[in-house]
Amino acid sequence: MASCQLPRGRALLAAPASTLQGMSWLGIDWSQVLYPGPRHPFSPDDMARAGSDAPSPTAVVVAVVNVLMLALVVLMFSPAGQVGRHAAALAVLAGLGAACIHWLWWRPWRRALMQASLTVMAMMIMSALLVREIYPVRSDRLGLAVLMAGGGAALTVVLWFIVVYRAQQIESRLREQAERSKAIEMARRLATAQIEPHFLFNTLAGLQHWVQTKDDRAAPMLAALTGYLRATLPLFNRPRLALGDELSAVQQYLQVMQLRMGERLSWQIDVPETLRAALLPPGILLTLVENAVVHGLEPSIAGGGVRLVAKAAGGRLQIEVANTGRDPEVPVTDGVGLANLRQRLQLAHGALASLHLQAAPGGGCLARVELPLETA
Repeated sequence: MASCQLPRGRALLAAPASTLQGMSWLGIDWSQVLYPGPRHPFSPDDMARAGSDAPSPTAVVVAVVNVLMLALVVLMFSPAGQVGRHAAALAVLAGLGAACIHWLWWRPWRRALMQASLTVMAMMIMSALLVREIYPVRSDRLGLAVLMAGGGAALTVVLWFIVVYRAQQIESRLREQAERSKAIEMARRLATAQIEPHFLFNTLAGLQHWVQTKDDRAAPMLAALTGYLRATLPLFNRPRLALGDELSAVQQYLQVMQLRMGERLSWQIDVPETLRAALLPPGILLTLVENAVVHGLEPSIAGGGVRLVAKAAGGRLQIEVANTGRDPEVPVTDGVGLANLRQRLQLAHGALASLHLQAAPGGGCLARVELPLETA
């Protein structure tokens, strides 16, 4: 059986040094010569996350076409009286190969490869004994025996390549998922660092002034800020959270901003109870509402209102945050917060999620987020 040294990875892990000590000579891993294939099987969770796909129709068709072409070449050079025998032998080899490849596709590791290879060898031996009984004359069975032996040896090599390819494919996908998770985690932490500092600094500065001047608004502000921190600090410890959980943080944020802005700020939240269990990356609502208040209302002397609406249609969740305080003639562009929000949506849902900004009719800005509707 053909073999070679395998690349090192979690699925293609090299055995511990103590296991391979004394087995390497001239850089050759002799354990792979004697017992080839990926050493450690993938867990059921690994297979569910990265190995649950069947071979593509294109790959199947390409394989079938190549097998048929190879069979045609073999039959063209077969003696006239043995074409039928060789065709039957090729059909047996093709069926056995297809069954083994299908079985190994879902078990791409060493033990399964050895079991499949031993099955092929056993089938070849049984076929040789059967051919010997059917064709007692040596000249009648010689070509058929060579075909079966060569086909069986080639099949074991093909099985080895299939297992190595499949194991590397799954390992690559697992690495991509790990890197994606790290990127999501980094974006989540960046969102936490971005949302809290300047908001807290401005709020605490105002609170300090009110305390020093004995302003009656100091106590309500402290209570509102405490509620905001209590609601927001746990949010960014989760990769996904329910829309209703983040709404609580948004309401606390708006209460703090209303104490700071007074009558210059009004707000409205319209989210059906049925959508409050919908899952979304943390900080989506907070970023949209904060952007609407800080950039749309706070700079305006007259202030304005913020309206948050959520609705579902066609298996998708749509969230709209509109403010009425921004001049519609000012170009609507992404800042740091919205750029980070786009990144978090892309990491979580790829092309299935989107963020659109537009000037609202009559003044203000409208931000619309669409993403797949998922519930806990």
